[in-house]
Amino acid sequence: MKIRQALIWGAKELKKFESSALDAEVLLVFCMKKDKAWLFSHLDVDLSAKLIKKYKKLISRRKKEEPIAHITHHKEFFGLDFYVDKNVLIPRPATEILVENGLKFLESRIKNQELRILDLGTGAGAIAISIAKNIQIASYKLPVSIYATDISQQALKIAKKNAKKHRVSSKIKFIHSDLFDNLHEIKFDLIIANLPYLDSRWIFKELRFEPQKALYGGKNGLEIIEKFLREANYHLSQKGIILIEFDPRQKNEIKKLAKKYLPSKKISLIKDLTKFDRVMILR
Repeated sequence: MKIRQALIWGAKELKKFESSALDAEVLLVFCMKKDKAWLFSHLDVDLSAKLIKKYKKLISRRKKEEPIAHITHHKEFFGLDFYVDKNVLIPRPATEILVENGLKFLESRIKNQELRILDLGTGAGAIAISIAKNIQIASYKLPVSIYATDISQQALKIAKKNAKKHRVSSKIKFIHSDLFDNLHEIKFDLIIANLPYLDSRWIFKELRFEPQKALYGGKNGLEIIEKFLREANYHLSQKGIILIEFDPRQKNEIKKLAKKYLPSKKISLIKDLTKFDRVMILR
């Protein structure tokens, strides 16, 4: 079987997916440990029997709806490549909004005082690492301390692995914690929270390969977020802000909770690329 034939076969096997051709291409690139440019300039190269067997196995896994990111252990987020596996959520494009607005906050606070940033529920470390990397590139004129926490020890191992990969390990303090439990009396100038927010009554078949505890936030999806908002004020500096991701269907409920627990904060919402409200800013 030649590369050209393998791509056609793979796309046909994955025809139930809109991204069938792309999926087949990504898996063959991963399988061959080559890049896309090489692949398409060698379409008539014959694949070895061993390589064909490996490729078919990957295609079989994808047919069962296993995410491409879990098969390849790679996911791009904010222009960076992250290692992911079954122990962490796959970083989503919508979550990049949190990083974008976190960096905007830093740009507006270029002063001499140290700023503390908290990435609560860091998972693969995508948010904290993306901010640390951009601070490194931009050479901000202020000292910044970044903390990243997660309730999962396995997730923290992966986050640390990604931090090492992107050479920002020394810039992030990773802490095992259930929300603020192990943060004691530290106050933060920016708290970014990407917490479990799916309603347990919502069933998403395509999410079954990802850690369920990192997805579902209780009956109405807001139990964990409510606890977070209730405790946040004790860990927020006087002029600190909060960025929190939520499901668009929860907009009204989460606004009520924010007003209840943080009445002095002004609420604003940010839409995602599909024009749905996705991120709340409390300032």
